Amino acid sequence: MTDLVTGATGFIGSHLAERLVREGRRVRVLCRPGSESKLPADLRPRVEVMHGDLRDHASLGRAVAGVARIFHCAGHVSDWGSQDEFAATNVRGTEALYRAAREAKVERAVHFSSIAVFGTPSPAYFDDATPTHGTKSRDGYSTTKAEGEEVARKAFAGGLPLTILRPAVVYGPRGTWLEEPLSMIRQGKMFLLGGGAGTCHPCYIENLVDATLLAAEHPRALGEAFIVGDGEPVTFREFFGAVASLAGRGPIERSIPLAVARTMASSFETIARLRRATSRPLLTHAAIDMVTTTSAMSSRKICELLGFAPRYSFARAFEELRALYRGGAGATQSRTPL
Repeated sequence: MTDLVTGATGFIGSHLAERLVREGRRVRVLCRPGSESKLPADLRPRVEVMHGDLRDHASLGRAVAGVARIFHCAGHVSDWGSQDEFAATNVRGTEALYRAAREAKVERAVHFSSIAVFGTPSPAYFDDATPTHGTKSRDGYSTTKAEGEEVARKAFAGGLPLTILRPAVVYGPRGTWLEEPLSMIRQGKMFLLGGGAGTCHPCYIENLVDATLLAAEHPRALGEAFIVGDGEPVTFREFFGAVASLAGRGPIERSIPLAVARTMASSFETIARLRRATSRPLLTHAAIDMVTTTSAMSSRKICELLGFAPRYSFARAFEELRALYRGGAGATQSRTPL
């Protein structure tokens, strides 16, 4: 039986594809032509590469042909960009993929959403019963992830067996939330915003992959949406301090006051708009919203309904990461040989 993974050249998709291969599944990955070079080197020869693009709707029928399960990890992820740029992938591309999946009679689909659907900044408290307010956010990512969930729900109502996962802040080898701050720390360029007092809801990649495979098989998961996280919140000061420990450094001490950060973001965003820049500004209001808000999150639903129990606490995850990065692996290697 073949599993299709979209977004396998990215962080979450590549880890999921590696686990599926280790478990003996036949894996097909949807890649833009030429992008297969971004697949982890030890994964590349063990998967079937199907060229296509969520924005190239004609290619999706070929991608889903003969597929039993779809893991839709692909998405446009950024804190900057035009609404249409986000919608092309996160909404219209998702809609085209699930239309092709229904026509191909795919047996199961797992849709990767995000806790961003609850809004950026996030509400003071949220769980899976909280209404999604992403459409009211100022950033295109939150808006289109919320719209993408509606597309997924309509696909389920139309006959596609589907489950929605809402990962929190996913971290691990090759992941942006780990590799980018680690690089800045090593260069002595890392700083906090507002003292790092904002709440981070971490989700270790291994916990997310565990939850994904459970959601792809459990009968009670059908038609449901689940927040996935490690279980306990930490401050961003604690999170980035743990990242610093991978480089043998102490806690991050430098911080930019929130008012100063807002002024900087306004200037950077204005300049980017005037220049019609395609790259993101150095600092954006969406990024500030994300890392300075204090909130509480509950992932109780997936634990109670599916019996999910995270294997890794935040502390245990970083124990494993310290051992991994001490050995010089990190972003360039898999955790376990395929």
